[in-house]
Amino acid sequence: MNTGDANLRRDLRDALLSAAAVADLDGVVIESSGRHFYAGSDISELDHPIEEPQLTAVITLIEAMPVPVVASINGFALGGGLELALACDARIGDTSAIVGFPEVTLGIIPGAGGTVRAGRLIGPASAIDLVGSGRRVDAREAKELGILDRVVEPRRLRDTAIEYASTMGTKRRVRDLPVPAFDPAVIEDAAQRAATRARPNVLEAIAMVRRGLTLGPDEALLEERTIFDRLRRTDEAANLRYLFFAKRTAVRSLRASTSERRIDRIAVAGAGTMGAAVARLLNACGFSVIVFDLNTTALERVGATSAIVTTDQLQDLADSDVVIDAIFEDMQVKRQFFTDLEPLVSDEAIFASNTSYLDLDQIASVLNRPERFAGFHFFNPADRNPLIEVVRTASSSAETIEVLAGLALKLGKTAIPARVGDGFVANRVYADYRCQVEFLMEEGANPEEIDAAMRDFGLPIGPFAVGDMSGLDIAWARRKRLAATRDPLQRYVVVPDTLCELGRFGKKTGAGWYSYADDAARGTPDPQVVAIIDAARAEKGITPRAIAARDIQLRVLGSMVCAAAVVLRAGVAERASDIDIALTEGFGFPRWLGGPLRYFSSFKDDDVVRVLKAVFESDPIVFAIAAPALLGEVPQDIRVALDAVRAPNR
Repeated sequence: MNTGDANLRRDLRDALLSAAAVADLDGVVIESSGRHFYAGSDISELDHPIEEPQLTAVITLIEAMPVPVVASINGFALGGGLELALACDARIGDTSAIVGFPEVTLGIIPGAGGTVRAGRLIGPASAIDLVGSGRRVDAREAKELGILDRVVEPRRLRDTAIEYASTMGTKRRVRDLPVPAFDPAVIEDAAQRAATRARPNVLEAIAMVRRGLTLGPDEALLEERTIFDRLRRTDEAANLRYLFFAKRTAVRSLRASTSERRIDRIAVAGAGTMGAAVARLLNACGFSVIVFDLNTTALERVGATSAIVTTDQLQDLADSDVVIDAIFEDMQVKRQFFTDLEPLVSDEAIFASNTSYLDLDQIASVLNRPERFAGFHFFNPADRNPLIEVVRTASSSAETIEVLAGLALKLGKTAIPARVGDGFVANRVYADYRCQVEFLMEEGANPEEIDAAMRDFGLPIGPFAVGDMSGLDIAWARRKRLAATRDPLQRYVVVPDTLCELGRFGKKTGAGWYSYADDAARGTPDPQVVAIIDAARAEKGITPRAIAARDIQLRVLGSMVCAAAVVLRAGVAERASDIDIALTEGFGFPRWLGGPLRYFSSFKDDDVVRVLKAVFESDPIVFAIAAPALLGEVPQDIRVALDAVRAPNR
């Protein structure tokens, strides 16, 4: 990736000093011999004092060179890489160039002049957008914005950069450019758009762009660096770095080798809500997609909105490289589908199931070549939710897992490994989360109060609204499937079943926990639901009580942690950090807290015990793992999980 660690900075400094000593020098070109120009700073350095020379010192040296310096950009120039390029007098990119300031996604702001130089080069409105969003910009847009002076084909990059450096004649330091004329109203509008639901560091980044327009460059650069140094030491930044490295670890564990099988044609079985979303995503990512379903009306809906091929003939899937099952959540239906499919396709084809809860080993048992089969679990909405679980069955081959992990990467998804178990990783934790909010509802907090408490905690949407969005019938099917083996002493809330029996499956039916008049995007509280809840409380003799928002949040958090420890102990999750990824990526747990385990690891033992005791007492069967909390002890399985993700300085 060509990241900017101390070795790179030291060698670049030495090379620049050598270049400056060359007689009759016309210019200098900085280029990369790898796939990327400079893919950003080494994030691991941010946990410690940064070694010299720091990037700011190298940038000062570039700007002090007696001749023009041209950045010859291929691949990524992100973060510190873009700041280095902005210190040059010109920037030539090839068509692969990607630039951006991702710092805000790590809880910090650009710290080597990004806010100051960007505002002067491309104007404050565009700078606020780039710095505040963290988005990546391709070569074409970078040229339009004025970041790149020219864009050429890769084969012409070096020669063009050399010619440019040789003929510039004079330096053009970005820091010395006059601030472009701007309309204050436009700047205010750009700042307001970038600040929507923004974290404090994003607001500071936006403010620094604006400050850089009024301060002298030296003062602005010093102020920016001071803010950067302060923010990188915050818990929020440390948690976001933790998630960054956790994702890299998860990907590496899924892809043991560098070999890649070519995947062109992908079939999706099932044209329902999930299958259609998966097909749209695959199509948008450039794959040839065919959707199979026996329901021709559903097929027409899929085909009407895209170039996706549809069919009700199973043999039309014969030439598929990968077949993804997104059909009805019924074990026999899925087993029959794969039984019928296997003789029609090549031996090299990969089979995957998007099941949320069914036993993948049972599905695999009908295959003659079960090693080609694994779980590939998307989360709703599949075309927007970033999480995928790659689920290894007892017979899945390493190649099958690697092919699916590679596919997830090409889809822009965050993939975590999982093993077979009820709900796998994310849904298993979410099931206990949902269980706890139902207990809280039964005890006195209404759905809208619980949703509001969790939004205040940082979730984008509350758990009852999530249930309505996903469909209450999915969890209902799971409850009915597990009914025969459920412990009779386990606490059970009947309200969700009552809603489903009334056909209130959520947004798709116009009613669930909330009502959705005229297909409204957001639900409104429904008196019928209030009456159902009141009746259920009365049936159990429960007198509703007021529950503080913080108590709601802590019991939900403790429930997630208990479920996470169970999943880890069972080997369904490979590592504790994978669970934090699952909940932050798939269910909107606040990233700045690092995930439920990471956040809970910051609590003192007394507070951990207090929360777990309340969780255990809500249902000693569901949350049996928390029993030692009654004795004032942190359960061993939970302590192991927390220790695995705890910040080193705690």
